[in-house]
Amino acid sequence: MGSITPRGHAKLARLAEVQRTAQSLHGLTEQFATARSGEDQIARRIKRRYRHFKLKLMAAGFDHLSQLAASMEIAAGRGSSRRTKTRILRDGVASIRQQLEAEEKGIIRSETVEHQEKTE
Repeated sequence: MGSITPRGHAKLARLAEVQRTAQSLHGLTEQFATARSGEDQIARRIKRRYRHFKLKLMAAGFDHLSQLAASMEIAAGRGSSRRTKTRILRDGVASIRQQLEAEEKGIIRSETVEHQEKTE
C-alpha cells in the first residue's frame, strides 16, 4: 500500500479548494435553472464567479481548466434563451467537475510512493 508524498498533499489541497469553488458554481447554476425570476442577476453572479474561478485555476496550475472557465464566463454573459443557457451552464460545470476528478486521480497516481520505492 502506498502513501502520498508531501508535494502530492499540497497539490490535493489546492485541488480541494478549486473543487469547492466548482461545487458553488454548480449550486449557482441550479439556482439559475430553477429561478422563477431574477435570472439575469443570477447569470451575472455566475459570470463573476467564473471570472474569479478562471484566475484561481491559473494560479493553481490548471491552465486547461482555466480556458474552460473563461469560455463559461462568456457563455454566462451571452444573451440566449433561458433553456439554452441552462443547458450550456450545466454541461460546462459538469465537464469542469469531471476533469477535476480526473486530475485528482492523476495526482494520487503520480504522487503515490510505494513502500518498495521508499526503501531503495
